[in-house]
Amino acid sequence: MSTPVSRARWVRGGLVGVCSTVVTAGAHAAAGGGLPRGSALVVAALVCLTVGGAIGGVHLTGRRARPAAVIAALAVAQLLGHLVMAGGHHHVGAAGLTPAMLTAHLAAAVVLGIAISAVEYAYVVATSVLRWLRLFATAATGPVPTVRRWATNVVVVQPVLPHSGLGMRAPPAGLLPAA
Repeated sequence: MSTPVSRARWVRGGLVGVCSTVVTAGAHAAAGGGLPRGSALVVAALVCLTVGGAIGGVHLTGRRARPAAVIAALAVAQLLGHLVMAGGHHHVGAAGLTPAMLTAHLAAAVVLGIAISAVEYAYVVATSVLRWLRLFATAATGPVPTVRRWATNVVVVQPVLPHSGLGMRAPPAGLLPAA
């Protein structure tokens, strides 16, 4: 049975995967590499969504552990996505990461990591409050009385003549001689 916390982890994983894909593709286009197309976009999206799925499957507790892990997952997903997209052409610097691009990726990871952690926490709080409100909104006044039905065996004379083939085996009353 899924709980609000487990569903919030799914939300976290999905947001990490989608946000890292969008930021990686956007940064690649902004850096002059153009919008990725075809197989490079598909592979980068798969890499980013896989990292999102991995962080969504991890149970994180602690006030500082969750944002730190989400920020790290976003940074790793962006780095892997950037390496996949940079495979077709050459960038300046190590693995195509200039200091400005590296700073932009890290800033995006920090901002998105904090936002995703806040969304996850708000989701858990909202679902918990809605569960409690549902108890009061659907409160019944008492148990529903059950209606007892008594089985009866009423003996009633059933008409047999309207039903063909079910009547008595005798001639009709109009054909009998009057006595």
